[in-house]
Amino acid sequence: MPLSSRARTYVISLAGVIAGGVIAGVIALFVCPVRRVAPAASATEALAPARDSIRYRFVVPKSDPRKELDETITALQERVKIPTPSPIDLAELADGHFRRAQLTGDKRDYDQAEALARQSLTILPTPNGAALTLAKLANTRHEFHEALKIAHDYKRKSVAVPTIQATAHLALGNLQAAAEAANAAVAIKPDASTYLMRALVLQAQGRDREVAADFASAVRLEDQGDPQGAARLRSMWGRFLLRRGDLEGAGWLFDEALRIAPEFTLAQALRGELLLRSGKPKDAVTQLEQAFAASRQVRYLIDQARALEAAGDVKNADAVRAQVETIVRAELGEGGLGHRLDLVEVLVDRGTTPRLTEAIALGREEVRRRPSADTRYQLARAYARAGDVAQAMVELQGALATGAHEPQFYELASRLEKLRGDAGRAAMYAKLAAELDPGSHGWRALGMP
Repeated sequence: MPLSSRARTYVISLAGVIAGGVIAGVIALFVCPVRRVAPAASATEALAPARDSIRYRFVVPKSDPRKELDETITALQERVKIPTPSPIDLAELADGHFRRAQLTGDKRDYDQAEALARQSLTILPTPNGAALTLAKLANTRHEFHEALKIAHDYKRKSVAVPTIQATAHLALGNLQAAAEAANAAVAIKPDASTYLMRALVLQAQGRDREVAADFASAVRLEDQGDPQGAARLRSMWGRFLLRRGDLEGAGWLFDEALRIAPEFTLAQALRGELLLRSGKPKDAVTQLEQAFAASRQVRYLIDQARALEAAGDVKNADAVRAQVETIVRAELGEGGLGHRLDLVEVLVDRGTTPRLTEAIALGREEVRRRPSADTRYQLARAYARAGDVAQAMVELQGALATGAHEPQFYELASRLEKLRGDAGRAAMYAKLAAELDPGSHGWRALGMP
């Protein structure tokens, strides 16, 4: 379960002595909060809601949302075939392709969304919601500064603008700016999507009680007609509980997400993570394999390889990692949807000296571009596996200073402190990891020094 206030204070103060940049980040985070910062939940405090409160209160539609979206796209395609198509129709069609790409991971839909949005903007530069499709596409491609520029230049008042900004700032590790944007989105339109966005920002800050409250508010405010959104909301809530050690509550939420949208791949993949953390790696492999087949998200392959390794199948685990490396390198070479941090992660998992050297170089560049907790953690893993314990600790403490508390972070910190000869701190971090992830079943040790 989450660390105690005393332990969190120790972790943050320890991080403060590492570097001036980290000190500045901590001061900004805790001296100038947008909202009152509630302490993290104690290790014994339950964050899960009552089971009845997570149930989708609307009738689950029997129609296939993907089929309905396909039909909408087909109808719009017919309407824009005329010599001078409406920029509004083009913008709507661009958004349809973008939403379908989110469901399937098909790069062709993303490319079509971009082409149609630009065509619409050529006809009607402003006001035109096609600009927001380009901003969302930039976030998807991890072009976060471009997304922020487009959102800033969009002059019409829209809840989509602060939502896009919150997404970009969160990915960049600018948690104060992300909080401001998320609060603005809730103020404009307090609904399920804005409360979900703010919950994700609060989660990155380690403000667990407020996270739980915002997830609950999101469910209370959701409306009918968006089963995919309802499934995503419960998947993200379940992921939060899973990473705070509440496996039962997470399981309830994943089950409900899949009841609402049986083919929702994020819920399928997170259920795979739940199986891995529950000591069922072979079942996790099957679940993650199915999620990848339906979505083509390499994140699920990375986790599948971990599940294979936890099941003792090291040979096939490396084969899957080789597949990930090939896919991501190809996508990066084409300027597509490949993400450098995915490449860093899989290079560290493979662990050979040349790959670790490349992972460190790529990781340092990623930290320069977006110093988020996840980015620093992957760079810390690279340094640790390469034997540079001191630099690994610097990056890891930078991640912890954001307020992030994940069992993997504490597992790595424990191992690094043990290597540095500090048994007391090693034991403290091991305890924090175990509180968040009771049992572990060995998965936390994967990819560690």
